Amino acid sequence: MIQILSGLGLFFLGIIVGAVFHRSVQGEASKNKRLEQKLAELQSKHEKYQAEVSEHFMNTAEAVNALNNSYRNVHQQLAKGASRLCNEEQAQDFLAIGQANNETRDANQSKVSDNHVPPMDYAPKNCENEAGTLSEAFGIIKEQNMATEEAQLVKEPPRT
Repeated sequence: MIQILSGLGLFFLGIIVGAVFHRSVQGEASKNKRLEQKLAELQSKHEKYQAEVSEHFMNTAEAVNALNNSYRNVHQQLAKGASRLCNEEQAQDFLAIGQANNETRDANQSKVSDNHVPPMDYAPKNCENEAGTLSEAFGIIKEQNMATEEAQLVKEPPRT
């Protein structure tokens, strides 16, 4: 009789432990599913944001090109009007001003790019004979000089 009762007790205990285990595993699975859904949602938002950024920069580039074309058209219109309405000397002066502005702008852009030096991660040498900071001997005092300095310190006691 005791064996039957203990068997039934263990059977029900096994059912209870199995139910608890099943519930915890099922809870983890639903948690994982929610996390996967959240990840998919965030990925789609990120892709949408990237597409918006790309579209914004494409629209900006098109607007800048349109602005450049408008500027060129205005300048051409002014040049036509100057050549037609002004005497030839004044028209040539106007055209020369436009060309000088373009040449000055181009020269300034090339000067900026020529003068640009990338930052260095070391200190440059002061003269050609000097060892650079990347040299293995940089900052090392020769043993002979150290021995001489030590001898001088021993001979001459420090003054107080």
